[in-house]
Amino acid sequence: MSRPSLRSSLTTVAAAVVLVSGASLASYAATSHSHGAGAAAAQPKTIKFHLGAPGKHFNGNTIHLFTAKVPKGTYDVGLSGVFSDPASGDSYSCLVADRKSLLKILHNPSSNPDFSHIYDITGQSQDDGTFAFGILDAQNPVATITRSNIIYGCLFNGTGPYTVGRTPTFTLTPVKVTSKSGTPLPVAKSEVRRLTASLR
Repeated sequence: MSRPSLRSSLTTVAAAVVLVSGASLASYAATSHSHGAGAAAAQPKTIKFHLGAPGKHFNGNTIHLFTAKVPKGTYDVGLSGVFSDPASGDSYSCLVADRKSLLKILHNPSSNPDFSHIYDITGQSQDDGTFAFGILDAQNPVATITRSNIIYGCLFNGTGPYTVGRTPTFTLTPVKVTSKSGTPLPVAKSEVRRLTASLR
């Protein structure tokens, strides 16, 4: 299934923020989900964040982005879940990104964005005409998180309502990168090709 480019997905995110009347940084990035005291000092474990639950409804033209703090390190970042939406022409974007970099992009969408700190992103429009609308399925197998504060969540455009069929989940799984001696990264080649295609 085809995926939008990283640039077009980020443009959709920025446009959605503008579309939501009166949206401000405080309104869409104020909720914090800490990973727990002392997490940065402990051995990183798989971290999961969820957005809603099966049967929950999200209206169109709404923003559901949250801040969290995670241990620095290298992760396999994945997005999964299922939405249904009866309205035509609707679109959505979901992501995991560095808080500072994403807020800079949203404040200055016309500037040169720093894509290196957008750890995973996906988005779809019903106008694409693909059967996959509403299916979250994105992965960045090797994302290096150098700053602990992240933002995750989704933006829903159009009229909606979007109904959760399978809980949207944002997963960060620690991976070890051992490339100095030429050892392959611990991911399937197909996933690397998929990631490369999504970043074009």
